[in-house]
Order: sequence, then structure tokens, then C-alpha cells
Amino acid sequence: MINPEDLVGRGLLKVTTSWHHYEETTPSLLHMWLHMDGLGVVRFHTAGDGLSLEIDQPHGPYDMDEYGHTTVEDNPPGFPMTRFVRRRILSVREVRYRHGDYDFAVGITVQFPSGTIRVLNLADEIVLAQDRHLGPVEEHLHQVVR
Repeated sequence: MINPEDLVGRGLLKVTTSWHHYEETTPSLLHMWLHMDGLGVVRFHTAGDGLSLEIDQPHGPYDMDEYGHTTVEDNPPGFPMTRFVRRRILSVREVRYRHGDYDFAVGITVQFPSGTIRVLNLADEIVLAQDRHLGPVEEHLHQVVR
């Protein structure tokens, strides 16, 4: 695993995504890989309640028999992270979920010169939120400022 701070100062070269397709449902994001200059390929994956970042190469598409199939795509058009390709990461901040006795890291806010994006693990799903309110969960998300 790598620390999110390792992304700071690095340029985003390419985004690769893998999607789970099942019957008539909307495809869901399984993994996101950020190809970073000087660091390599960083895989974002949901791990428990948090978000795991590790150096790992993208897998190819595969069939899941009766559970559907996966597809893999580079720089998918309209994908929120794709608009930051060829941009350098200025800062990364931890996002925590706080409610009552619960307090745990759920993701990061990544700042580029052209904007910010949150990458979150919400209910074991990777969620990218750029200028997007996430409903009732929003009041429990807090960016850590150090």
C-alpha cells in the first residue's frame, strides 16, 4: 500500500477503469488506476470501510459467468477523473466519516490546478464526487486539514 501523500507533485498520465456489468443494471466501478509520473500505476480499491491505494497493473476484461462480466477502459470519456489527465496533483487530504462514535477514513480529496475531486469508499463502492452533493451522507464527511 502507498500513502495518498505520495501522489502530491506527480502528474496524472492516464486513467484506467474496470466496470462490473450485470444484466440490465447500470455498470458499477470496480477499480480505478491512476498512471502517475515517477510513481507508476496506482490502483484504488475499496478495502473494508476505507480506500486502498497500491502499486498494481490493470487487469484485463473477464467473464463472471452468471454474475456478469467486467470491462476495462482507458481515459473513459465523461469519467470525472479523466478531465485531470496531464495535470499535476497539488495536494491530497483525507476525508473521514464522523457520526456519533464512528470516525474512520473513507477517502481522499485530490486537488489539481484545474479543480478538486473526492475519491470515496461509500458502502463498498468507489464514488467520485466533483462538485457533487452526495445527499444525507454529506453531513458526516469531513476533510482533514493538517
